[in-house]
Amino acid sequence: MFRALVILVPAVLTAACGTRPQATERKGRIITLTDSILTTGGTDTVRFGRLGSGEIAQLRLWLANDASRPVAVTSYRRSCGCTTLEFDSQPVAPGDAQQVTLTFDSRGEWGWQLKTMDISLAGASHPLRLFIEADVE
Repeated sequence: MFRALVILVPAVLTAACGTRPQATERKGRIITLTDSILTTGGTDTVRFGRLGSGEIAQLRLWLANDASRPVAVTSYRRSCGCTTLEFDSQPVAPGDAQQVTLTFDSRGEWGWQLKTMDISLAGASHPLRLFIEADVE
């Protein structure tokens, strides 16, 4: 048994050397950024669904860079103080993605809500506009 372990452990460790770690799995909603979106702007809709009155909900989204150049979120403008975006301002290389967190605070809101958020991207001519929906009960 010991002899088998002495042979097996170095073999496994040697086989593991040189293997690349797998890319981070992107679970959840993905918004794809393309050269077209960077040039002419784009829109997407994010739905929070039903929220209880006073509930603060968060959605984690992926911004996937399918453009030919690096992309970085520089800032955002919102139609309401009830929405916020947490993001890393580091550039995202082509073919890579960055996770952002979108928050909707339903305090003071009632019924069907439609908010907008314009996300400014470094080097883009126009922002990415998100339509944010929620049904507050």
